[in-house]
Amino acid sequence: MENNNSSSGRSTTAIAFLIGAVAGGIAALLFAPQTGAQMRGQIKRGARNMRERGGHLAHDMQDRAGNMKGAVSEARTAYRDEMEKRRTPPRSAVVEKSEQT
Repeated sequence: MENNNSSSGRSTTAIAFLIGAVAGGIAALLFAPQTGAQMRGQIKRGARNMRERGGHLAHDMQDRAGNMKGAVSEARTAYRDEMEKRRTPPRSAVVEKSEQT
């Protein structure tokens, strides 16, 4: 359980960092002494970079979600197998019971 909490904390921190970086970048662009054409070019490059980073982040999150889905599926199967073992008496107990009757 501790891994889940620390991993979600890292995700929250990463998202907060990205939001802060974007806000800082926008503020820097607005207050920088550049011509309009230079600023538009810089904004386009920044937008392209952010789109690429977002794509990488989305891909990473899909991979993590797939891994978690696989782990949950394995855990569910193990749980069901264990519950089935507990419901079904061992074969030796069934043989002994039939011999007694």
